[in-house]
Amino acid sequence: MWWLRSFLAFNICFCVSAEAAIPRPSLTSLENRDVRVLLGHFTELEISGTDLVLNNTVSIESSSVFSIHCNQAGISYGLNSKPEQRLQISSRGNFVNIQDKAYRGDIFIYIDHGNCAVVNKLNLEKYIAGLINKEMLASWPMEALRAQAVASRTYALHQMQYSSARNFDLESTTQDQVYDGASSETPKSNRAAESTQGMVLAWKHEPIKAFFHADCGGKTENPEAVWGEKYGYIRPVVCPYHQTSASQRHWNFHSSLYQLDQALHKVAGLLPRGFARLAHLESGPNNENARMNDLIISDSQGNTAVISANAFRNAVGNTHIKSTAFDLHANDNGVEFDGHGYGHGVGMCQIGAKAMADLGKSYREILQFYYPLAKLERLQ
Repeated sequence: MWWLRSFLAFNICFCVSAEAAIPRPSLTSLENRDVRVLLGHFTELEISGTDLVLNNTVSIESSSVFSIHCNQAGISYGLNSKPEQRLQISSRGNFVNIQDKAYRGDIFIYIDHGNCAVVNKLNLEKYIAGLINKEMLASWPMEALRAQAVASRTYALHQMQYSSARNFDLESTTQDQVYDGASSETPKSNRAAESTQGMVLAWKHEPIKAFFHADCGGKTENPEAVWGEKYGYIRPVVCPYHQTSASQRHWNFHSSLYQLDQALHKVAGLLPRGFARLAHLESGPNNENARMNDLIISDSQGNTAVISANAFRNAVGNTHIKSTAFDLHANDNGVEFDGHGYGHGVGMCQIGAKAMADLGKSYREILQFYYPLAKLERLQ
């Protein structure tokens, strides 16, 4: 965990290039759908709960704890002698505990390349309540939490439109939104979800991909600059509100050329074929939003290449290179990176949302500021 432990949504997932070819359900058809959240992959895990039910047939009375093991043969648990390919676990006592974390709804376990793929299927609003405190601090103003609830609900609904071919809709990590189940719920997070229930950001009556990030550094970014995909409903905005967070406004990172070389070579296809050891790098021009577009790198053989700043950031580490709004200075001791902001910069600036709420702005005003082309609508 680092500062603002819940700011784990800085790198919301990469775009789905084939979205336009997939039929889109209406907002109405999405209203009552449960959301399926991938909790992770495990070779073994511990399950506990009260009055558990397995595959809707086997009941385990009172409190119980048992282990599940997964391999290529299937899922094994308890005294079950025949491995299964799929297991459903629910609880009449309301929660299923996985690795000591409580989850509402049902747990589904599938075999995926010999591992347990664990999916939590639950009510959308309960999902929202279980992630708010992982994306913002519980101590933040209620209007900021409400804005987060609407953005997260909208993002989830958008992703749910394109997941029918998978066993899950969203991941529980920064790949989508950080979700930790009922263990992270508080009365305040529940109130933020309940008081905005059904509210979404829409464009042409469809939920938008409501990106958000920690700190824009002064101006939000175009999604095409980050993922190479254009979204007609998102445009950059100048954001003065982020300046209230002095601790996040500037950052610094130092690395040796050897460490950078190791990080870049670990990413398949990032460097051109035959690229030798990294010997030099320099910044390319900034884009119109004062963020770096590309870096120019050279190897020990004199070969040069251009890589995108976002690809470089992802390779080196998003907690080291906190945004693409940085300058670099190379010397004999390595490379010094000086930057500001935290995250990809697209959509809502969470630090800015807090600052707006501190100034008395409503969640509607916050959302209108960061998503000016979207319309706030309620699921019918």
